[in-house]
Amino acid sequence: MMVLRRAIELGSIAAAGRATGLSAELAGQHLKALETRLGVRLLSRTTRRLAPTDAGRAYYERCVAALEEIALAEAEAGARQAEPSGRLRLTAPLGFGNSLLAPAIAAFLDRHPRVDVEIDLSENKTDLLTGDYDLAIRLGELAPSSLVSRRLASFPLILAASPAYLAASGMPQHPRDLAQHEALIYAQTAAPMKWSFLSRDGQRANATLRGRIVASDVEFLVRLAQLGRGLLLAPSFLLDEHLNTGSLVEVMPGWHERSLPLHLLWPHRALIPVPTRAFIDFMVGWTASELKVSHASRL
Repeated sequence: MMVLRRAIELGSIAAAGRATGLSAELAGQHLKALETRLGVRLLSRTTRRLAPTDAGRAYYERCVAALEEIALAEAEAGARQAEPSGRLRLTAPLGFGNSLLAPAIAAFLDRHPRVDVEIDLSENKTDLLTGDYDLAIRLGELAPSSLVSRRLASFPLILAASPAYLAASGMPQHPRDLAQHEALIYAQTAAPMKWSFLSRDGQRANATLRGRIVASDVEFLVRLAQLGRGLLLAPSFLLDEHLNTGSLVEVMPGWHERSLPLHLLWPHRALIPVPTRAFIDFMVGWTASELKVSHASRL
């Protein structure tokens, strides 16, 4: 399983062999034996390219989940025997860090007084393989990689605007109405100028946006939405408080855009550092308990 995973992620059998301590020839034999045992071709090979078949992609995804669970189980036995100490370095999205991560970090430090934490809050996705960070917290779907991941939660994207904006511009009822409205555009997405909604009865509708403000900080856009500058699509954890106080109003509640999964990621290692293991365990429990009440109705 590990040879196949590395071959898909690194793009060659030779690279997979180096990553797993095997020669290219032996790595190829492992893959051939696996295909023979399963009775299906897993990789499509040419002189210039290696790519998974449909069966190979499905098998890869199951293997990744299984290998991650094995890695967690192996690390837990030793890590929990030691009192965590030392420095934990992690990176997290700016909006999540400011909204939800601060109380989690405070509680983690209370539980582990010998651990220090260094946090980089940024919308840029730092390469964990450089060794500068022990962990990353990521929002959104993950691209295939050699990193180990653990899903913690999921946050729906909510469309909202201020009462003043809606009084002046009207309340949109359908995604096609959004073309007549001013949108606050978050730049850090694959398609910032397009939103795609799904109705409760399964209808899909796309919206092409127009907006005078484009920004890379979603919290900045939340503030502009409160000031009546337009419609905003943002994660529930950034909007719930403002929706509860009435400074923002949910728009088109019968239409759902999508949800953003929250993951922890860390490099695959034979032994996970004790502070890293402690933080993983803590965040799994903290998100399950602290976020369950506030977001369960929207998940």
